[in-house]
Amino acid sequence: ALKLLNKQYREAVEEFSAALFLVPDDDNLTPQLYVGRANALNGLERHEGALNDAMMALGRDPDMGEAHLVLARTYFYLKDYNESIQSFENALECLGDLSALDQLYLSKANEMSEVASLDLDGNHRQHAQYRQTALRPVPKLKPPRFVSRKQQLASTPNVPPMPKKLAEQLHISELPETLKVGPERVVTFLSSAMGMKLNRGPDGIIRVLAVTPMDERSDIRREGDIYPGDILREAAGVDLRRPLTNVMWSDTVALLKIAPRPLVIKVAMELSKKLPSVQNEFDLALHEVGGGNVVSHSTPSKARAQRPPMMSPPSC
Repeated sequence: ALKLLNKQYREAVEEFSAALFLVPDDDNLTPQLYVGRANALNGLERHEGALNDAMMALGRDPDMGEAHLVLARTYFYLKDYNESIQSFENALECLGDLSALDQLYLSKANEMSEVASLDLDGNHRQHAQYRQTALRPVPKLKPPRFVSRKQQLASTPNVPPMPKKLAEQLHISELPETLKVGPERVVTFLSSAMGMKLNRGPDGIIRVLAVTPMDERSDIRREGDIYPGDILREAAGVDLRRPLTNVMWSDTVALLKIAPRPLVIKVAMELSKKLPSVQNEFDLALHEVGGGNVVSHSTPSKARAQRPPMMSPPSC
């Protein structure tokens, strides 16, 4: 929301998209996220995308006045003034009042609607023609000509090699071919403190770096086994089996901290070889906790800890 207020529309779209990835089906929050992204898309002049998001919000909450407002403004930007007027009236019915800015939009929409009704070749007809063009069926194309792989490789034009600096930035030599994991296990956290340290690797996968054992002196309470080297597969109903971007990772950390307890997550042991950078993170985590004070795959989950519990989970 701060990005939107500061007119950082591109960053705001990324944050709202990441939040929708984490909360796709919440009856209260999801419509608000669609409205926020619609406002950001309008700021980028991506009005068709904003129109779709406003419709998605109203599909979940037809009485949401903010969704009617962003829909009305979007129609105004698209120069569909009749639809804009109708949406402003719907917003007024839901909210009971319009801001001075929205009243100005409504007044201008009424003025432009009258002009458009007198000039059928004006902007309203242009947008109507645009819609009709968008709805026309896609013409059938000729089927592609089959080319064998050998022939395609032989006829590939000369393409300059990738710059070495770009390859280094993308860590191409470091990315594994496939990720292999063992059976998934369910872990339930009963306390707000989770007692584990997480890491997002360059491949976008979330791994458990360290786990603090439970004992009678700590406030950590959980059911199920979790070990360093495990991979997070799901948390609070959010699917984490795909690589996460930095924005998605930040939202995931926030979700883990504020989600009500008991919190259920799913983990699995990583069977594939770790990336060098990820292995370095594991070595550092092991050094920080002194080696023997972390739960391992051979340590019982209720082993005695010699150090204070590690707060969960740090933002990476």
